[in-house]
Amino acid sequence: MGKKTDTQARADVEMRVQAIAALVGREVPRHPPPRETREDQHRHLLEEAQQLYENELAWEEETGEESTGEGAVVALVFPGTLALVDALVTSHTTNERGEGAPHRDVVASFLDWLSGRLLRLRSGGIRGSATDRAKEADLTDRLIDLVLHRYCGLSLAEIERVEATRH
Repeated sequence: MGKKTDTQARADVEMRVQAIAALVGREVPRHPPPRETREDQHRHLLEEAQQLYENELAWEEETGEESTGEGAVVALVFPGTLALVDALVTSHTTNERGEGAPHRDVVASFLDWLSGRLLRLRSGGIRGSATDRAKEADLTDRLIDLVLHRYCGLSLAEIERVEATRH
């Protein structure tokens, strides 16, 4: 991504986080959080999240399995991606080397990457037909919401409140 796109992507995610906090009436994790994951682990986990996204998107494009009359069901299109996000935001018992702590910083980087991709899809910066880009943009936009629900640790009631205000 270019520096301008990076800045716009991060600003979009920060705006979404602030909107969620206002809707649920409580503090949520700030974006971006402090960098806690070792650089090599961070890079590896971020690449894994990006590859899962791309593989699951390609599978949906190939099969259309999760599509309904109203479009694809995002949670069904990206089950591996969302499972990885769940694992990254969850605290586990840490060992003597500090392993097992949540990796919110990786999820924040993934959110910035998704947002940057969304910006490029909408601006025509990614090749493909307008229809394909629009479909991917819609899926990516919804995926960002689902990742943010996990990132912010929203309860089901809070998710319902946030979703009730969605576009």
